[in-house]
Amino acid sequence: MKIWILLASLSVQGAGAAEAGVTGPVLAVLEPTGRFDPRAIPEASGIVKSRRHPGIFWVHNDSGNAPLLFAVRADGRVVRRFRLAIPNLDWEDIAIDDRGHIYLGDIGNNTGLLRVRTIYRIDEPDPSSPEGGDREAPLPAIRAVSYTLPPSNRFDAEGLAYERGSAIVVTKYRDGREAELFAVAIDPAPAGASPPRPIGRLPGFTEPATGAGLSEDGTLLVVCSYAVTRVYRRDRSRAWVRIAEVRYLPLPIEGVTWDGRDLILVAEEARGLYRLREAAWRAAASSENRSRSKAE
Repeated sequence: MKIWILLASLSVQGAGAAEAGVTGPVLAVLEPTGRFDPRAIPEASGIVKSRRHPGIFWVHNDSGNAPLLFAVRADGRVVRRFRLAIPNLDWEDIAIDDRGHIYLGDIGNNTGLLRVRTIYRIDEPDPSSPEGGDREAPLPAIRAVSYTLPPSNRFDAEGLAYERGSAIVVTKYRDGREAELFAVAIDPAPAGASPPRPIGRLPGFTEPATGAGLSEDGTLLVVCSYAVTRVYRRDRSRAWVRIAEVRYLPLPIEGVTWDGRDLILVAEEARGLYRLREAAWRAAASSENRSRSKAE
């Protein structure tokens, strides 16, 4: 089964659009790859691909659910679940590094009342290790880094990535402002909670950002929302420049990760997993570049 996603009100597709000289977005295909068991994962909120265990994706639920981490396949099948010794106040996204660590972002702030938010680092577990059952001890956080928010901007956030010793938090604004990026130092960890460091904005991302993912080589940042996903690349000044925009019919998309150069999106409400192939977002990137060249 495939869901055809309308990127704009165009009736042309792929190469046909280029041959016709159309410079706007074209049709792409968002492919359902599997569904979750709603008894286990009713409100998937974040996803990241393992860099140590082939074919494994790490998924977690939103607030109001048990503090569980799920190892899943792309078809939605749960391979194993792990209980964490971390409170799930408002887990919103998950990130990973190359040294065997996972980062859980307790970064949600829907009401704007929370002054302190926290990012937890845990050792990535092995989903193939013997099952410990109910007697298995919850996995502890090996580091917890909190950051403080001023009354003037106690922002909500649902996007998280890890890069070069810092967590990158992507704000979720609902008032039409462009999403902002903030850095939270992880290595070395600060002595106490301090404000996150602003490091830029995401050009054109005025929708509420619901998830983010950094490519394994660190060159591409993807950010998603309910009806759009955008891909960014750094320019020479290290600012993130938009290179692709993929629009689709609204879905409760809550997280995104890279699978090679394909994108895997996760939806809550037991919707499951979707794949956006590299060819699809690169077609959007080509369209974006043609439009930018004409404007210049």
